[in-house]
Amino acid sequence: MVIELKGRNSQINGLPTITTIKNSATSNSLFSSESQFSSDNVLDDESTSLDTPDDPEIKSVLNKMEELNRTNEADIRSVTSKISSSSQAGRSSSPLPNGNNRYEELLPPRSNSLQPTVEDDEDFDLWTIWGNLVKSWELEWKRRPSCVKELARRGIPQHFRTIAWQLLSGANVKLLHENYSEYLRLSSPYEKAISRDIPRTFPKLDFFKDEGKGQQSLFNVMKAYSLHDREVGYCQGSSFIVGQLLLQMPEEEAFAVFVRLMENYRLRELYKPTMTELGLCMFQLEMMVQEQIPDLYMHFNNMGFDTSMYASSWFLTVFITTLPLDLANRIMDWFLVDGIDTIFRIALSILQQSRIDLLQLDMEGMLKYFQREVRSRYENDHELLFTIASRIHLNAKKMKKLEKEYLSKRTKDQEEAIELRRLRTENRLLRQRIDYLESESSALADRLVRGQVDLAQQADTCLNISHELNILRDINYDAHRRLEDAHQSRTAYAKTAKSDQEVQVDDISMIEHIHQLQQELIETHSKKADLESTVREQKQRINVWELESANKRFKECPPEGGVAAIQEELIRVKMREAESSLSLKEMRQKLAEFEQQWQAYMNLRGIQHFNQTRESAHSPPLSSHSVDEELELMEMETQNHVCTNQLKRQDDEIKRLREEKENCVQTEAELRQELRDCERKLLGLQSELKEKNIMQRLKYTEALQTVAELRTQLAQIESKKAEKEARLRIRGSSVFDQDVDSVFSFV
Repeated sequence: MVIELKGRNSQINGLPTITTIKNSATSNSLFSSESQFSSDNVLDDESTSLDTPDDPEIKSVLNKMEELNRTNEADIRSVTSKISSSSQAGRSSSPLPNGNNRYEELLPPRSNSLQPTVEDDEDFDLWTIWGNLVKSWELEWKRRPSCVKELARRGIPQHFRTIAWQLLSGANVKLLHENYSEYLRLSSPYEKAISRDIPRTFPKLDFFKDEGKGQQSLFNVMKAYSLHDREVGYCQGSSFIVGQLLLQMPEEEAFAVFVRLMENYRLRELYKPTMTELGLCMFQLEMMVQEQIPDLYMHFNNMGFDTSMYASSWFLTVFITTLPLDLANRIMDWFLVDGIDTIFRIALSILQQSRIDLLQLDMEGMLKYFQREVRSRYENDHELLFTIASRIHLNAKKMKKLEKEYLSKRTKDQEEAIELRRLRTENRLLRQRIDYLESESSALADRLVRGQVDLAQQADTCLNISHELNILRDINYDAHRRLEDAHQSRTAYAKTAKSDQEVQVDDISMIEHIHQLQQELIETHSKKADLESTVREQKQRINVWELESANKRFKECPPEGGVAAIQEELIRVKMREAESSLSLKEMRQKLAEFEQQWQAYMNLRGIQHFNQTRESAHSPPLSSHSVDEELELMEMETQNHVCTNQLKRQDDEIKRLREEKENCVQTEAELRQELRDCERKLLGLQSELKEKNIMQRLKYTEALQTVAELRTQLAQIESKKAEKEARLRIRGSSVFDQDVDSVFSFV
């Protein structure tokens, strides 16, 4: 089939010229037989006019037109004119005839970079251009890649996006399709997260409704990629890009295109867990906003409105969640040609057009504006966005400089974070050490306080003992004094007894005295018997009581005090026994004296015998009085002995307390010495720790210097490599310009 398109490209001898483009039709043509083009009538008329070659004027005109066609084919600008005219024709074309597509075609705008060389009423078929371009893609891409890119920037027809996106991204690789079928048979650890996020991806589109075909395809592609790239795995924003691809092509082709987008268009770096690339893009965009829109930059800073709050989704989803879907498809056409620079241009274009509105809003208003107003603003006006975006110039050197600045800043922040973590770790260790030393110091202080309290208690005990000792000394002094008084009384009684022996008693008093003595003798015998029985009972009771008291005191009292009490009680019992024995001896003595007196009275009736009897009768009271004095003396000696024992025990107790006090003082001195040793050790450890920290910082600084040197070397190597590539490109372009057969034609 020969298609002849008529246009007023130039005027030769007042006759219009005809531009001829040949197109080989095949059975599997991309165009439907029902397609209608606005140039059909022109083609029919022209074909009819060419059927009469006999006219010489017509032959001459045809020869001139063929010569002009050859000239136009050799001219690069004629191809550009065809592209420009095809853009104008595509803008007025009808919706796609293919019923399987879900969206109307996106008509390309007129680009300022391609100035048309024909008039505005030129009618050229853009669909025919893309059909021929797809058929001879490799040849045309090698010959004129800049023209192909410019054609894609102006918008790919909806019908050709399926194959054009695959060709632009280089996704027509058989290995990716084979791997996709293998990935579907495996299980992914991200399946639950993918299933949870799928209903939130394009929820308003019928293709992605619940239990729809689109959801299953989206799940398959996301699962396959999570297995293909295990480092990235699954990220929530990537599902929107996959959904956009599934609206244009089957899931296998969508998987292949998505893999190429992730690997060749820096999207994979954006979706990495560290998101270093996303931070770099945010920093570069912020610096460009500061340079090109300074008042908006100041407004964002004053409101605390960070770049990531509105632009992170632009980079992660390529504006799919921000702008209408047909406009997002047009942006994807541009993105496949220029890469991530497209996002910067579109972002700056949106900010420039929205500057006046944003300057009047606060933070909450700006968030709502980016979420709602931006979509409605460009829903019906696409061309203004791309017109302004195409005028924005991105300086590659400046972008590279910003990248280096961001990486150095990030490296510095990471170093500061590492240093901060290290300091926090050291601080925590030092705090633990301080807490341990404080607890140890508090324990030593408690021991010191307890020692001081014990010393104070012992001092009080010593004071009490010294007070008791003074009391016992006073008692001992009183006992000695009473003993001396007793000796003096005894001497006085002895002198009185001698004087009384010289006194004469008359007979009547003597007889009365004898009768009294007889009665006393009888009473004495009875008392003797009673005393003997009482002595036996008392001995038994004493023995029992001694045993019981000994057991009881052994149980209740400490050993030393119990023995002393038993000794004192034993002394008292012995004193009572001695008193009893003395009383018994006295009674026996009195009885013997009474018997002697009675016998003398019976044998001697004279005065002499009577005087002897009276003298003997007067002797017992004297002997009784002396016995009382001896008992009192014995009791005083016993008390003296008891006081002496108590004094000895008090001296021993004082000596023991002094020894304990000396031990406590010595222990306190040892604890103070240990505390000083611990403080010296702590100071030593702190100094060692500071030295280690200094050494580590020196090593770390040396390592940073080494890394900086390596980075400098790497930058030099990269610059040399870039220079070499630039030289090769310059040489290739100069050779290419000299080639006459590089004309952009469609055969």
